Amino acid sequence: MESGEDLTFPFLAADSFECACQAFVRRVDAAGGGRNLGWLAVEYLPSEPGRSILRISKSINVQRGRLEGKKTFVDGRTENGEDSQEDLIEDDDRETLIRDGVNEEQLAIDYDIALSTSYNVPVMYFLLKGAFQVGPAALDDIYNFLVPHQHQQSLKSNGVMGGISFGYHPQSGIPAYFVHPCNTASAMKAIAGDKNIEPEDYLPTWLGLVGGCINLSLPSRLFVAS
Repeated sequence: MESGEDLTFPFLAADSFECACQAFVRRVDAAGGGRNLGWLAVEYLPSEPGRSILRISKSINVQRGRLEGKKTFVDGRTENGEDSQEDLIEDDDRETLIRDGVNEEQLAIDYDIALSTSYNVPVMYFLLKGAFQVGPAALDDIYNFLVPHQHQQSLKSNGVMGGISFGYHPQSGIPAYFVHPCNTASAMKAIAGDKNIEPEDYLPTWLGLVGGCINLSLPSRLFVAS
């Protein structure tokens, strides 16, 4: 299926995707801008047809260090997805944790939404700055690092390589992870039912499906502003 065809929901042609990106930016601006929503920035990066990008940049707090020999993150999970005993630690004991080598730092992430020219639906690429080695061998680390524990098994069971795959960024060509779009069309149809979602409302609905699985939840204020 070529993106230049006259496509109907749940598929997007290149011009419809660009319309969806621009509508999302306007929605963000109406809500006071990306920083007002807890993100670092939201920007539309136009390019030749089929290669434009909508970028959402955000940061997450990460606790690195050794607590019973495992990395520990702000949601109380270890790198193996297990509950951390830090949940039982009172605020008065934070100084002890810091002394034992558990330190909090910020990790910046670029979520780049592109149009899949093979599936004619959006596809989410994401780049973690300074976190892990980028490549197929690091996929398990990415699941443990970025994907909430309750979503890990379902995300891994989707697609040939799993819900998260490794490839090359469609605009920059650099190595990047992406959420495989093979099940996107059926998932969008299931949510919409008999309704037809217009391009202006497509991305908020799609992000509601994809974003929560990779630590990109949509703020409620984004919908109030629509």
